[in-house]
Amino acid sequence: MARVTLRPLRPRDVPIVRRLVQLYIYDLVGQRWGVEADGTYGSARWHRRFWRRDDRHHFIVRVNGRPAGFALVRELPAVDTVPSREMAEFFVLRTYRRSGVGTRVARALFRRFPGRWELSVLTWNVIARPFWRRVIRRVAVGLAVTRARRQGDLTSLVWHFRTAAPRARRVSAGDRRKRSGDRRSRSAAAARSSA
Repeated sequence: MARVTLRPLRPRDVPIVRRLVQLYIYDLVGQRWGVEADGTYGSARWHRRFWRRDDRHHFIVRVNGRPAGFALVRELPAVDTVPSREMAEFFVLRTYRRSGVGTRVARALFRRFPGRWELSVLTWNVIARPFWRRVIRRVAVGLAVTRARRQGDLTSLVWHFRTAAPRARRVSAGDRRKRSGDRRSRSAAAARSSA
């Protein structure tokens, strides 16, 4: 099975994600809108918003150490003291789609940030809609509400749902015995080495 990692963006990851963003925008709207005057996808305004640091969490996705995508989670105002977030951007390279990478990354993000979520998908994005519907069905606590939102010439489906904090893993009796035995072994080894 592929080793999938999701970690906060470091300065050395920024040039990689800048290149991945070009593929993301092309996948999303490139055939509809084309490139900017400088030959890149996405307006300067879009890029400024994407790279802002306030209330945003940028992540890079890697598969077996190689860049495979990115995610951007944006903090929203809390509702009834419950943290609220938006999955602002989410991208997995085509090479890794339909292999479980996107699902693993999305679930990791929802575990990392429990609470209220908003997630929108452009209505013409026929690949992303069923993907997110499946993922949300698996992670949502209670009812996920979906509605249409129109902004200019774009129409999106918007999901509102909640996720729970991960449950503490139950420790079996065998695990407790193993840990206890490990502690005794370390204590005995320390006693021998100090003698």
